[in-house]
Amino acid sequence: MKSAFPAALSVCAFQSSEMAAKMEISDIDFLNVIPEWDNSIDDLTLSQTCKDAENENTAFEKLEDLTLSQALDQYEVDFEMDDLPDFELTQVPLTADNIIEELEKAVTENCSENSRYSFVEDIDIDKLVKSTESRNTRKNTTWSVATFNDWRVARMKSNYCAIPELLQFTANDVNQWLSKFVIETRRKDGKPYPPKTLYLLCVGILRFHRENGVHMNFLDEKDCVFYDFRRSLSATMTELTKQGIGTTTKQAEAISEETESTLWEKGLLGSTSSKAIMNTMFFYNSKLFGLRGVDEHRNLSVDQFELGKDQTGSYILFKGRANKTYKVLFKIYEQYLNIVRDLNGTAFYRRPLDKGSIKFGEQSVGVNKLSNIMKTMCAEAGIDGYFTNHSGKRTCATTLYQAGVPEQEIMNRTGHRSVESVRKYKRASSEMLKDISNILEPSESMCKKIKHEDNTEIQNRTENQEISKSAAGGVGSLFTGCVFNFNSGS
Repeated sequence: MKSAFPAALSVCAFQSSEMAAKMEISDIDFLNVIPEWDNSIDDLTLSQTCKDAENENTAFEKLEDLTLSQALDQYEVDFEMDDLPDFELTQVPLTADNIIEELEKAVTENCSENSRYSFVEDIDIDKLVKSTESRNTRKNTTWSVATFNDWRVARMKSNYCAIPELLQFTANDVNQWLSKFVIETRRKDGKPYPPKTLYLLCVGILRFHRENGVHMNFLDEKDCVFYDFRRSLSATMTELTKQGIGTTTKQAEAISEETESTLWEKGLLGSTSSKAIMNTMFFYNSKLFGLRGVDEHRNLSVDQFELGKDQTGSYILFKGRANKTYKVLFKIYEQYLNIVRDLNGTAFYRRPLDKGSIKFGEQSVGVNKLSNIMKTMCAEAGIDGYFTNHSGKRTCATTLYQAGVPEQEIMNRTGHRSVESVRKYKRASSEMLKDISNILEPSESMCKKIKHEDNTEIQNRTENQEISKSAAGGVGSLFTGCVFNFNSGS
């Protein structure tokens, strides 16, 4: 059977190439363009033809989804790349040398407009890290490196050996030279360093390495590469401990409740004078908020304190930590903050002016003055003991510990990051030590038995002494000038 559809399609659909160029396939109505439709056409041929037309139409519709190169390949267009127009993504023509740089500039300019991010440079990161670093940490690092360099120069002069600089150290250098360093290093007076100080020297050197991109943790017990060094360090510390060096550590004492009451009674704490108010601010900033070092106190700002009231009463809010205080402390804080907030600047501690009234000067309290407030205050009260600014924070941890506060809450108040660190601050009260002694003492019944045995032993000893004396004296008096004959049986 012959199909009449292909012939009719060729005559009516595309009569000329010009008409084909102007027409869209979607505009063609196949049923209307065919004047005489042959009803004898089978369904199979019609479905196949419609499917081909549909595929061709789909290709045209998806043309806009194709890339330029895909469209050129699809229709086999061949021409030189020079005929393409210039597409400039940036104001500067792109070349192989500047394409990355120019694109980065374009992205940066677009992102900088209405951006919610604050971009920083490497130098800004370094400044941020150093601004939050403790002054004691920086001093420890500098001192550790200086101590090692002094030993290094002295050893090279005396032994004519070459010791590399710290930043040039390898694992073998650590095991060889750092082992000798911990054994040979001495204080300026020639005495050996205590074990803890020796360990801190190594910590400072390790920190110096990390700050300068040398990542060798020679103090990590899991790293067997530095086993020889750690063995030398451990042996040296053990030997120093046997010699009694560094066995007694001098630590700042906590302010007991009795000492605190004495300071109030003698007017060194309270609101009776400008000096007393400043002492009160310093002591209770340490006790209530866990501040310790001079840097923490010196960097305080009046903006970090907020006074308020809620349903439980008056409170003092310290930015970062909240604390509900006694009303007497609230009033003193309120009095002090109201005065210093009217002064220029935001420094918290201002020089007290004792001129018959409560006044403070514009000048901030100096570093030396802040460093000795606790020591001076206790000395003026006639309180014996070793008190430093560290005593305030130790008082905070000790008071909470003696009250049974959980360690996690103590850490939140003192700012410690580990349980081991906060445990070093704990001190047992005198009552607690007395209870411990009473617990370890023998029981009352055992004490009576021991006392009875001691009395019996003393009595027996006395009787034996008396018998010995009487026996010795009796022989001399009863048998004087006599001859005794003893006959033995035969």
